[in-house]
Amino acid sequence: MSDETLPEIRRQVTEGLPGVEPEDLTAGGRVRVEERQVPGPEGAPDITLLILSPVEDRGPKGGIVHIHGGGMITGDRRAHLSHLLTHVIDGSAVVVSVEYRPAPEHPDPAPVEDCYAGLAWTAKNAAELGIDPERLMITGISAGGGLAAGTALLARDRAFPALSHQVLICPCPRPTSLSTRTPTAPARGRLGERGR
Repeated sequence: MSDETLPEIRRQVTEGLPGVEPEDLTAGGRVRVEERQVPGPEGAPDITLLILSPVEDRGPKGGIVHIHGGGMITGDRRAHLSHLLTHVIDGSAVVVSVEYRPAPEHPDPAPVEDCYAGLAWTAKNAAELGIDPERLMITGISAGGGLAAGTALLARDRAFPALSHQVLICPCPRPTSLSTRTPTAPARGRLGERGR
């Protein structure tokens, strides 16, 4: 990968494979798909959020703020959403997927600050979105998992918003973690149990 090939790689990742139809995020009309420009971090450009909500409103739902993968250099707000669509279709969640500024043009902390801006906007607008603010979670896949973890830490340090869960799918917290061996303690207990 180089500065010369990166634009073509991004185009291919965003457009998908030739002859393969993109996923129908409307799920045959059961999901409302909306894009919004919302304020980005202070002094930075606005960010784009993709909002997926059930067409049939059944009252307050959980909120899932999603951070896409792609090594922090590729991918977009429409990536890696298929595993979350079920929750929107069944009326249990609203998904808000954040478009963050990619590296290397926008080095750290730009991507994680964009993700935090998306999370904070979602929390502030929970009532309008039909989200129960007590059930707001963040999730990310691969590099998005690392950004989701960083965003959760910012929310903790800034005391807003409160998160009910974070789900990190194959997180890559930082590029150096791929080459640095760090001993870790084995996990104990069952999923959902509190540590002792």
